Order: sequence, then C-alpha cells, then structure tokens
Amino acid sequence: MIVENIKMYDGNLLHNRFAYSFYRSRVLPIGNIVAFRAPMKVEIDGMIDQEDVLKNEFIYSQDAVNFLWEIPNLNAFGAIAYQRLFNTSVANILQSYINKPIEVDGDDLIVHAEHNQRGIIQPHGKCSVSITHVKDDAALGHTGINVLAGEEAPSFAYSTKLTDEQVNSFMKDVTEMFYTMNDDIFVATTKIISK
Repeated sequence: MIVENIKMYDGNLLHNRFAYSFYRSRVLPIGNIVAFRAPMKVEIDGMIDQEDVLKNEFIYSQDAVNFLWEIPNLNAFGAIAYQRLFNTSVANILQSYINKPIEVDGDDLIVHAEHNQRGIIQPHGKCSVSITHVKDDAALGHTGINVLAGEEAPSFAYSTKLTDEQVNSFMKDVTEMFYTMNDDIFVATTKIISK
C-alpha cells in the first residue's frame, strides 16, 4: 500500500503494530507493508536503535522513500534475518534505478559512487537507514532510502536523486517484491514432508 498522507517520518509509527491501522480486514498473515515518500527526522523520542541513541546519531533526510513492514510471529533473530533479506532485495531493485553498484553491509545499503555531501567528496555513501524490532509478537521494520539526504544528514549520506516517476515506480516494485517474497516463503513452509 502506498500512503500519501504521512508528511514526516519521525519513528513513532514503528513503536507499535501499525498494519491494522492501514489495512483493517485486509491484514495478511504473511505480513503487510506500507510505502510512502516523506522527509525523515527521527530524534530521541522516535529512536529504537540504542547504539544510535548512545552516539547521539539521529536520523535526518530531506526527502526519502520509506517502507514500514509488519510480519506476525517472528522473534528478534527472525526479524533481523528478514530485515537483511528485505534490504538486499531492495538494493537489487534500487540498483536498476540508479545504475550504480550497491553493497549491503549488515542492514545498510552502500552506493559505490563518488558524491558530494555537505561539501565533502566521498568515494561511496550510505543511502539507507533501517531498523527492526519485535513488539507484541510481530516483527516491525523500517527502511528509508534517501532521495535527497539534505544538509542535516551526515557527510556519509548518499542521495539517490530518484525522479518523481522513479520514486513511484520504486515504491510499487518494492511493495510487489515484499508480497511475492513473503508468499513464496510461506509456501515453502508448507512443502515439508513429516514422517
């Protein structure tokens, strides 16, 4: 589902289960995803990542594509494994839009291309932010992709500079990938022969 009424991602949506708020009776047992374009400004109240809080590294992006996903019945290990699978799939899709090599490092998408962020020339940069956690027996995750990182973003932030048309197509492609992949994973769980 692509949502157009979220004006700013501040992290608070990810603190509780959110799929029912958007999908109501269409919530799926394989999970749901919400995609939207909005700036990101996640400060102390919206943060989930304790490492970022301890380092005072908050999240800023002037313009970003955001994906929030919720999958029931996953523990923390499963949530992180899924986050990395999802982000790798996002990187594969994004690479075809920006035509630059992307490396997945943990849950980060690193674009290997020289760029200028805040007057600093960098040989590569991080175009993503991502976090997952478990709440009320469901994995909740967020992946944000910078369209334009902006001046408040750190010097290592990479702007993908997707056009409006590319942003819309990218959100549709990632949403379709989410449901196709989750459906395929679910089907795979049913193929086991028990003796």
